[in-house]
Amino acid sequence: MPPDSPEVRLVRMTDAERESALEHEAVEYAEAKVRAGIWSAEESLRRSREEIRGFVGDDPSAGGHEFFMGVDASGRRIGWLWLGPVPDLAAPPRRRWVFQIVVDPEERGRGYGRGLLRAAEDHVRETGGREIALNVFRWNAVAVSLYRTSGYEVAFQDEKALEMRKRLPSP
Repeated sequence: MPPDSPEVRLVRMTDAERESALEHEAVEYAEAKVRAGIWSAEESLRRSREEIRGFVGDDPSAGGHEFFMGVDASGRRIGWLWLGPVPDLAAPPRRRWVFQIVVDPEERGRGYGRGLLRAAEDHVRETGGREIALNVFRWNAVAVSLYRTSGYEVAFQDEKALEMRKRLPSP
C-alpha cells in the first residue's frame, strides 16, 4: 500500500456502538443486494437482518467476530470495520474475513479506506492470521480498485460479486 495513506488506528466498539453499526449495515446491505439484483426491495431489509444475525449470533465475540471504529491520528472517528471467521467452514484456519469496511461519507476520498484496510491487515497478522479475504459487489468500482491496488487477488467470481484474498507476511 502506498505509504502516504493516513494512519488509522482500530478501537474496539462498545456493544451499543456495534448494534448501531449492525443496524446501519443491515440497511446498506439490503440496498446493495437490491442493486445487485439478488433480493427484491420488499424482502431485502428482513433478509439482511436475518443474514447478519446468522453470522454474528447473540454473542458476536464468542463467534470470533470483532468490531472496531477506525480513528485518525487525532482520535477522530473516520469509519468502522467488522472482522470475523471465514463463512466457509472448509477455509484455512488462519484466514480471516472482512465482513465490512466503511469510511464515513464525510471522510471519503482522503485515503482513509486504504489506511483502514492496512490497520485491518495489521490486526489480522498480529493475531495470528496469515490471509485476509472479503467479498465485493462488482458494481462497487471504488472498492474493487482499492482492493486490487492493495494486493488483493480474485479467488472466485460470479456475475454479481468477487471474492478477493491477500496473503499477509509474517509480523
